[in-house]
Amino acid sequence: MPGNMIFDLIGFSQTKVTPSSHNQKNTENGNDEKICSDSAPFDISPDYDRPVSTNYQENLDYCTALKGKNADVLIRPFTLADGRRSFLLLVDGMCSKQSAEQNLILPAMQLKLSAGPDNIPPMQQISEIILNTELSEQPSLSKGFVAALTGDLFLCIEGLNVGFVIGARSIESRSVSPSETAGSVVGPHEGFTENLRTNTALIRRRISDPNLTIEMTQVGLRSHTAVALCYIRGLTNPKLVDTVRKNIQAINVDLMNDSGELAQLIEQYPLSPLPQIDGTEKPDTAAAEICQGRAAIIVNGSPYVLLAPATISSMMQVSEDRYQRWTYSSFLKILRWIAFFISITAPSLYVAVVAYNPGLLPVDLLLLSAANRINVPFSAVTEVIIMEFFIELLREASIRLPGSISSAMSIVGGLIVGDAAIRAGLVSPLLIIIIGLTSLTSFVIPSYELASSLRLVKYFLLALSAIFGIFGLTVGLVLFVSQLCALYSYGTEFTAPFSPAYKKGFLESLIELPIFRRDTRPEYYEPVDLIRMK
Repeated sequence: MPGNMIFDLIGFSQTKVTPSSHNQKNTENGNDEKICSDSAPFDISPDYDRPVSTNYQENLDYCTALKGKNADVLIRPFTLADGRRSFLLLVDGMCSKQSAEQNLILPAMQLKLSAGPDNIPPMQQISEIILNTELSEQPSLSKGFVAALTGDLFLCIEGLNVGFVIGARSIESRSVSPSETAGSVVGPHEGFTENLRTNTALIRRRISDPNLTIEMTQVGLRSHTAVALCYIRGLTNPKLVDTVRKNIQAINVDLMNDSGELAQLIEQYPLSPLPQIDGTEKPDTAAAEICQGRAAIIVNGSPYVLLAPATISSMMQVSEDRYQRWTYSSFLKILRWIAFFISITAPSLYVAVVAYNPGLLPVDLLLLSAANRINVPFSAVTEVIIMEFFIELLREASIRLPGSISSAMSIVGGLIVGDAAIRAGLVSPLLIIIIGLTSLTSFVIPSYELASSLRLVKYFLLALSAIFGIFGLTVGLVLFVSQLCALYSYGTEFTAPFSPAYKKGFLESLIELPIFRRDTRPEYYEPVDLIRMK
């Protein structure tokens, strides 16, 4: 028999159940029970709690009122073997109706919840007949309904003042695949997905330590988004864990869609242009950082896992540094720090030298620069602003367009339009080299959040250089470094291990030490266990 016909026969219908006259009398008499209707929506406040009643009809009426006109919310009444009336609540598409029928309803129909001489608790009797490993009691009817909306099953039985939440989520999600934003040549290629349980399993597979703790909580008054806090007991600083936990629990928003929103809500300095929460899409990186003494935050529906605390040195590191020979990894680290400096100073330095301090250039380079700009109708500042604006448009268009069109757009914009601008005499060839070098070095920075923030810093330095020349660029760099030094991320200085200076951490942030010398964890994370290798 086809599956849909089976579900119709066993009662998984989408027809609305009519509330009983008992509920209507309560309404007429002014009973102050919070029953959902079109004019009186469900109370989403965290302190609201409607307990499960021993009266079957009251529970059914309440859930029916909450269901309202929702066609995807299904209520399946049935009767146990001892005559107790029961109903199952689920959301079509978020759990398997076939699994609910085979593993729950059919076995439950054979159940007799009689106390008997052994006085076996109902929870134990239900767990013995239901083929599911996730079973918990829920005394709150309202929270049980919310649990069903997140993909679980909620079971109510007549005569019991508790309901039962059964894990049966079967939401379709993207399979584990290589990360598109954190590519690597050496090391694992798999990336996180939008499914929280898949992500926790990817971390658990790499850290089989019983001390690895994955705490679950929910964020969002309407979305009830599941959030997991991952750390290792006896290694991660307890103060760090407590602070992160309290900050997450203090969030009071209606919807939490992505970890990027959560990161902005738990930052210590939300008005700063620089990020204070790190993140990754690679399970191997998350596992390695957890073992370093950091805490990971996983948000259901987001493939980007947050890491706290964050430092500028951690944002400049990639997972491949650990897997390659220390000599080559050290070369790449130094290259990234050079790219970091060039990406924020190259356009400003060009404007400061060409427009205000040309005497700093060697004579040959000065003559070459003057010859290239002899037919350019714009000032150096205007010239840079035009090209930077063009690059930003090109970058944004490449991200928003489909992949096949995006590559063509990059070629057309970068080569044809740039060459045409030089031939038309609108910009100098030297500036094209400067802008191209700036764009390339910004792509070298591993952290997308940090690279995006540095783009804003670049324009800040450009404005000061356009007004004051080299002096303005120097002042801007001093202000930028001061801002870096003023930031903290969960008790850790953002500039650690440079300021304050940690001898070994300072060296390890600039170069990659040989693997047998990586025997301690970073001191600035303040881990309980500092020794990594004996």
